[in-house]
Amino acid sequence: ERARRADALGLDYIFFAERHFMPLYRAATPALLLAALAGTTSHARLGVLAWTLAMHNPVLLAEQISTLDHLTGGRLEVGIGLGHRPQEIAALGIPAEHRRAIFLEALSVMRTAWRGEPFSHDGAMFHLRDVLVDPPAQRPHPPLWFAGNDPTIATWAGRTGLNLALGFQPDSALQAPATAFAAARGEGSGARLAVMRNVYIAADDATAREEMVGDLVRVSEQLRANPALTTEPVGNVLTADEADGQRARLLEQQTVVAGGPATVAREIAATLRALNADVFLANLHLAGVDDARLAANLDRYVHDVIPRVRAE
Repeated sequence: ERARRADALGLDYIFFAERHFMPLYRAATPALLLAALAGTTSHARLGVLAWTLAMHNPVLLAEQISTLDHLTGGRLEVGIGLGHRPQEIAALGIPAEHRRAIFLEALSVMRTAWRGEPFSHDGAMFHLRDVLVDPPAQRPHPPLWFAGNDPTIATWAGRTGLNLALGFQPDSALQAPATAFAAARGEGSGARLAVMRNVYIAADDATAREEMVGDLVRVSEQLRANPALTTEPVGNVLTADEADGQRARLLEQQTVVAGGPATVAREIAATLRALNADVFLANLHLAGVDDARLAANLDRYVHDVIPRVRAE
């Protein structure tokens, strides 16, 4: 419902993550979420950031993506990556040292599949015989995004024609991959650079601080009571002072941008300038925040923050 509201408010992108073995996030099957939204949205481009290619058969994923591109009327964006959480790869018995080789070969197979012609493939990781995939609506394929902060991969993405999504680290840490990507993509390539951050907007800075502290305490209580919600280590319930310290660290590390509308807009604009980024991707759905405040967060972002960022 919040995604449909975001579309109605005119946001340009709606992305879902792929997260396995994390019931708290309910993000194991993002393709199903996109299919559900395809017929009930009309403006926003819809996508996943990112499918971990090592966890998928490339031909079957290429088929899913083609179907989704038709369902969305050519509004699909495709994020791919090496895998954000090593434990997901390990849980499926995939050797971590094979991730990169699987990724590169899988991407090559998918690009070939999207041509819509029969083909076979004999590689180090995949062996395919006489497969044929219905091509996507967008040709040669939907826009591709690589999600990751490594400068070497950023260079590869720029040279390969992929868009790049950086995120959840300070601007200072993202400067190297942003610079590498800009140098590699060249003038007029059309490849885009996005920055991802968690965003929480309250009426003012003081209210944002108070509400974030309460949310962090509440999440720690939920995880302590229900450790099966995560595969991460579960600590003790936070005190208010401990939660405030954690909040301060999240802001300092730029994992979260939080405050009143003016503060949030100022920080987003500064990040876009510092990294010469084309797109800001705001995760507005933070853990511990109730539905009413999530709706308010979205409304404030659209009506109070975006106009300020554009005016900077």
